[in-house]
Amino acid sequence: MILNDENSEWKVQYFKTYATQSDNEEALKSEENIKFEHFPPALGQYYSDDISMEDFEKICDGKLHLIKSKKCEYYPSIIDINYEKTIKTQLNMLMQEQMKKLHEEDPEFLTDDEKDEINKAEFPFIKLMTLVYTKDTKDMTEDEQNEWKAYMNQFITQQIVFGVVNMYFTMKLYQDNIYKTVFETPYNQEEVWDKYTKNQSGICVTYDFKEVSTQMLQRVQNLYPVLYVPHVVKSDELDFKVYNLFCASMFKVDDEVTKYDKSWAYLFAHKYTNTEYMMLDSLLEPLYAQVMTDDKIQEILSENYLEITDGELNYNHKKLIEDLSTFLDSDKFHEKIDEKLTEVYNITPNQFDVDFMKPEAVYLGLNYPDDKVDEIKKICQDKQIRIFKIKKDDEKGLFKAILH
Repeated sequence: MILNDENSEWKVQYFKTYATQSDNEEALKSEENIKFEHFPPALGQYYSDDISMEDFEKICDGKLHLIKSKKCEYYPSIIDINYEKTIKTQLNMLMQEQMKKLHEEDPEFLTDDEKDEINKAEFPFIKLMTLVYTKDTKDMTEDEQNEWKAYMNQFITQQIVFGVVNMYFTMKLYQDNIYKTVFETPYNQEEVWDKYTKNQSGICVTYDFKEVSTQMLQRVQNLYPVLYVPHVVKSDELDFKVYNLFCASMFKVDDEVTKYDKSWAYLFAHKYTNTEYMMLDSLLEPLYAQVMTDDKIQEILSENYLEITDGELNYNHKKLIEDLSTFLDSDKFHEKIDEKLTEVYNITPNQFDVDFMKPEAVYLGLNYPDDKVDEIKKICQDKQIRIFKIKKDDEKGLFKAILH
């Protein structure tokens, strides 16, 4: 598999668990414990020597600059949306309401065995609907039965179509609001300086994770091990489905991985502010209307998904979800909505700062410009952050010298 070549076994297993069991708290907790065992004592971020002093001061004050993940390395094509599981969960709530209503109208309408049959069914909501049809139409004429079936087909289809379309846009918005930055470790090797700075002229800001504290644990929760891949990953290159949207941000394309490449990605899911929510409502409403009135959606809504299987009336929800998914993923559909969807995406900024933690130290690269040293040194001293200059010795290699 593509993930095995340049990545340690625990990282691959960590990724797989997050990809496939994002709703399994016990499994995730176990993986988090393993991550903590492998977490490095320090992380570093590299910046070019032309970083503005205003931005550098923010870093020294404990701010972390994040960019929308899709503007960095992000591979949404590997994400599989489990529409069926989500829709079943949503419609199960509606089913409970329907069963309560039936019980109020006739406490004996459903027997205990029938209730048990509904709860054990592959899709309980649909089982309830078809069972109600069977019990309700025994004494009806053929025309009345057909009318009832048409109504039931339409009702189930509408519920699933609305749920899938809503889920589609929910996932799109969630994906758009994942923000990211990347840390490196180790930060004290010449190979790393060469790779992440131009001619070793930049700076490296480091953070200490050796001392366990509440703040440190909170920060580690947002940090994920990066998986190195030789090219953009496609879903068919993985032997499992990926359902967790964060996983699309945990790859790094690099065909020259060395033993020093051990990146960690800080991932942050932005939640809409009240103002952004108001803007979202005004922009999403016409977008939803456009989708729901689309000719293809209307065609799907008018389809008959009821069928007889083994002498029983069933509803082919898998076919409906497949039809919807195919349409929603089509280029034709995207051409219709991309302009309006981009307006929705633009509600949230492409980048912003979040509270992180105060740096442990700042390292000036071997070739950091001499004329910039005093200014950056003063900021570090004012913020009580140690600052070092990287130097080189023919025998020792790179070493650090503290600046006073």
